[in-house]
Amino acid sequence: MGEKDKFASIADSGKPNPGRIYDYLLGGNHNFEVDRLAAEQVVKVMPFFPKLFKLIRWFLGEAVRRLCEDGYTQFIDFASGLPTVDHIHQVAPAGTKVIYSDIDPVTVAYGQEIIKDNPNVLYGVCPAEKPENLLNSPLVTQLFGKSRRVAIGFNGVAYFLPDDKFQNSMKDLYDWAGKGSRLFLCDTGFDASSVSGASRDMAALYARLGQPIFLRSRQTTEALARPWKVMKPGFKPLDEWVGIKGGVAEASQGLGFVTIGAILGK
Repeated sequence: MGEKDKFASIADSGKPNPGRIYDYLLGGNHNFEVDRLAAEQVVKVMPFFPKLFKLIRWFLGEAVRRLCEDGYTQFIDFASGLPTVDHIHQVAPAGTKVIYSDIDPVTVAYGQEIIKDNPNVLYGVCPAEKPENLLNSPLVTQLFGKSRRVAIGFNGVAYFLPDDKFQNSMKDLYDWAGKGSRLFLCDTGFDASSVSGASRDMAALYARLGQPIFLRSRQTTEALARPWKVMKPGFKPLDEWVGIKGGVAEASQGLGFVTIGAILGK
């Protein structure tokens, strides 16, 4: 079977795909009508979601720019989605080496098709709760050699992991990474005292989709991420990271949380 036939055999346009839905909400064009219809159903329940997804990608871009200015040239990213619309290899200087990963093999196949002509970018299948699957794979040695001074992205996925799996991922990444490595991470800043009907509706929607969410406070996220050390300016709302006003913090305030991000170091 040729590569194009192999790609076509898994690119099922008859059912929605998480990577393509995310691409659509980011304003990309690597999606089908079925993905757009599914996305609009989500937006009906949570109208702030397109803005939230864009904000997460903008935070990723801001973190990557800062890390590149600090001399980082090797990036590993988890739960990457499709590598379109201001993703790492599009924001970082030419020659930066990037390894993307995602739990969904269809998303990975699309990603590989998109980046196939870039020798500095690879894409592999890996669940974010088992980062060792990627860290111990040939992809890492192929692109990075023996170097382990890396910048690691963990964005838009922590709140899909229960505390124990999130904590294990953070420890496994820390133990593998070389001295001076960095982790750029975003998660929820949840205030349990502000739980609302909208929060319960959102949780119920994700449960129906087979993907429960786990909302946690900034203090809990920081504790679970140890031994990574939070660096200045610390955890703060993504709106502040990218310098916008009237963003998701306002749009989602009825849910009892804002999305926060930080760069952490080893």
